[in-house]
Amino acid sequence: MTKSRFTGRMDPSPINSAERRRTGRIMLAGVLFTLLFALLSRGFYHPDEHFQILEYARLKLFGAETTDYMPWEYHAMMRPGIQPFIAWALGRLLLAAGLYTPFALVALLQLLSAALSSAVLIVLFRTVHEELGTECRRRWFLFTGFFLWCMAYLHVHFTAELFAGNLLVLLAALTLRSRQAAREREFRWGAALGLVAGLTFAVRYQAGFALVGYGIWLLIYDRRRRLFAGMVPGVCLALAAGLCADYWLYGEWTLVPLNYLRENILNSHMDEFGVSPWWYYFTEAFSESGYVTGAVLLAATVWFFVRRPRHVVTWMLLPFLFVHFLLGHKELRFFFPALFFAPYFLVLFAGAFPQRIFAGRAWRWTVGAAAAANLCACVYAVATGREDMAFHRMMRDYCRGGSAVVALDVTGDWNLYSYLQLVKKRCMVDARFYMPQNLTLRHTDSPEQLERTARELAAAGERVVVLSGDPALAEKSALPLRKLWWNPYPGWIRRWFNFNDWTRFPVQNKNVYEVRLPAAERPDGTVRSAPEVPVRPDSPETVRTETDSPLLRNGSRQG
Repeated sequence: MTKSRFTGRMDPSPINSAERRRTGRIMLAGVLFTLLFALLSRGFYHPDEHFQILEYARLKLFGAETTDYMPWEYHAMMRPGIQPFIAWALGRLLLAAGLYTPFALVALLQLLSAALSSAVLIVLFRTVHEELGTECRRRWFLFTGFFLWCMAYLHVHFTAELFAGNLLVLLAALTLRSRQAAREREFRWGAALGLVAGLTFAVRYQAGFALVGYGIWLLIYDRRRRLFAGMVPGVCLALAAGLCADYWLYGEWTLVPLNYLRENILNSHMDEFGVSPWWYYFTEAFSESGYVTGAVLLAATVWFFVRRPRHVVTWMLLPFLFVHFLLGHKELRFFFPALFFAPYFLVLFAGAFPQRIFAGRAWRWTVGAAAAANLCACVYAVATGREDMAFHRMMRDYCRGGSAVVALDVTGDWNLYSYLQLVKKRCMVDARFYMPQNLTLRHTDSPEQLERTARELAAAGERVVVLSGDPALAEKSALPLRKLWWNPYPGWIRRWFNFNDWTRFPVQNKNVYEVRLPAAERPDGTVRSAPEVPVRPDSPETVRTETDSPLLRNGSRQG
């Protein structure tokens, strides 16, 4: 029989010292890769990652004269407080060390997520390594778990979905390990399982559907009284921690899970963000992760459910996925907790195929092409990031110097510092986490009011900027405006791959203009402008400079 390049020997092989060394090197490389990915990643996958964690943490760190600028979920007291508390605690440490910046705090949170994801993946590997059977399969488990681009991207984000996904994987791994535990240790294993299960729910309430399936599985396949007795204090401790974190966040005792149920399910506020058909997750998984990757992941998941109907992971994920299919409002990120089981599913799925598929030159070429595409996807993910981060860094540099800056916008004109909220109450919600300390955001009701306010503030000697979605505002407005140039793409992309100036599209409706009144209209007779920002002599910013400052561009140019 031909030896497979994927499956190796057909019979399970024990782990020897040589394999342990090879496996250890792969683990070390994977952990370092994940930590590096965390340091290089910029921005967030979904705005909820920002508004439901970072904005809450900033409010607790620095306070505010009012909470009217916060999103409606804060006033409804329906978001868990555990992750904002973690972000707040790390922020306090950075402040005490004199190292605080919003970028440093986000980097620290991403490193924390990377460390947690790496640790949970290693725990899962050590739990199922014998089931995988051969060294080759075990290597592929680690390769897909650490280096597959979508896994690397998700491992580093500090979101409720991904935090809960790691805890679900940890719960499943600990459950499998507990089945071999001695009888006298069952109570302690139960306490650990209860703690992890309770934290999973306290972080992400939707994970409760997976926990319902998990509880039913325990009652059917793993009925151990001492284990159940140990789970009670573990669950109570985790829920108590969540309750205290919620009190810390909102300043009063409240049952946040019930608030969430009332607002999003009973009052259907989540449906106001859009309703999708039941097949949404099938089509979106293909388009978001790539048609090949999405198809393989879907096939591996379905195969696992069919071939392992009594497995604890099957009982956890099936009700979790089924309920999300029934809900009207659908987003692919709601399925992210299930994606953390992907390495386990993929390796077992591939091992079920005949060996001859993985032998020969065609398989080697396929693996090589897939590895090259995966590398390109990883590079793209860290090279681009979200445009928000480039904007916030530009505004940080612009506001540097200590003098106050006032930013003006028109209510309803979306920008990277605020958006118009239409759920429950029509108002502007501000994103203040990255906002410089010397920047004040003011909303006006109309363009005419914005113009009057800008002239009054500028005439009084204030530095004033206008946030607008109109790339040609400098030509239309009666105000003397100059555009602040910024772009989220690295210089090498703009220089060598900016065909037809495509890099302007992500920022063409996110414009910042500096108000520059003539000296005669200012009380001190001066014109205040943006500070000089040093750039490389060979950078595109210098080559295409159109004003006296490399940060500024002529208002007629789209940014």
